[in-house]
Amino acid sequence: MTRRDGFTLIELIVAITLTGVVALLVYGAANAGIDTERRVRARDAAGRAERAWRALVEDALRNLRSADQYGRSTLTLESRRDRAGRPADRLRFVTAGGLAPLTPDADWDVTLESTADGLVMRAVPIGVDAPPRLVRAPPGLSGLDVAVVASPEQGPLDEWPGYPFLPRAIAVTYWRGDAPAGPAAVLMLPQGLGQ
Repeated sequence: MTRRDGFTLIELIVAITLTGVVALLVYGAANAGIDTERRVRARDAAGRAERAWRALVEDALRNLRSADQYGRSTLTLESRRDRAGRPADRLRFVTAGGLAPLTPDADWDVTLESTADGLVMRAVPIGVDAPPRLVRAPPGLSGLDVAVVASPEQGPLDEWPGYPFLPRAIAVTYWRGDAPAGPAAVLMLPQGLGQ
């Protein structure tokens, strides 16, 4: 009987092929894991940006100024629609800043509206020499549907033409494409009717 030292060519080819298949499987699994992690981080960052936007708007609405401080209306609401018929309301109000970029050292004339580029908040300081602020909502938030409640006996109103008093509550619904981006944020206004 002859003794064989080493491997035959066929055994080497089979071993190299199996090693290549295992390496491809490991690479595919690692690549899928990296891609999943990237998507999770992007979704998490988008969620944080949207929560920050909502907190900024809600803080501004909680700090509304009453009309007696300025001798004019401090809240107006226009019900509008975009070309596709989605809500694109325009809300204008005076607030006492709280969260950055609306600093608490000034009152701010704020306009919140839907534009072709998405939702934007324009804020101009009142009585202070400071630059205006422009804050864009996170990508994806494209529409705005706002309703006010003047009193418990009335239902929600789509328009608030600038009465010399504030409503009791305000409901803000953001839209993403053709559907609401979650439930409405309902805020009781501290200086509104019936408080």
